[in-house]
Amino acid sequence: MRVVLFSILAAFASPLLADGVSGSCERDGKRLVFTDGIAFQDARDAQGVVTTTIYLTAKPLDRAALAKCAACAAAPGESTFTSPRGDVIEAQRAATAAGWMEIAHTGGDLDIATIVNLMYLADDGTLTGLDGGNGRVEFTTKSGTRMSGKVVTEAREASMNETDMHCDVTFDLAVGWPRG
Repeated sequence: MRVVLFSILAAFASPLLADGVSGSCERDGKRLVFTDGIAFQDARDAQGVVTTTIYLTAKPLDRAALAKCAACAAAPGESTFTSPRGDVIEAQRAATAAGWMEIAHTGGDLDIATIVNLMYLADDGTLTGLDGGNGRVEFTTKSGTRMSGKVVTEAREASMNETDMHCDVTFDLAVGWPRG
């Protein structure tokens, strides 16, 4: 009986923990719609403070290709600037060309989140930024195993709003680099 009950409970719990990304950001008539994402520990400083990087993409990521990056499977270094992970993700143009957002969350006493990039490839192949500087990340869960929350924007005063963007994006992602 316990095995049956556990199986039923596990079946209901699995969809609740499934990764999910939805929503969009828009500025000056350009709209980026996000459908996939990944979260992974990207750096750990000498004091043990972890930076978790989150990528939200317009198209599905090729996780099998990401898993083939041997350097990406290694323990995180002290700086995200020396990490190969972001470069490997951004090189997946099938997933990122129509848009991607990179978010960094640094834990510890800082406990801050930053929208690092909000980019897409324009029709002429030019890499273009969409960020209007008024985006904010609100977490509902931030742990070593799961990152969930939303990206929202705040309208600024009339004299400062010519670069405003509008975002309404939610994400719920397990933390970890894909394995082969």
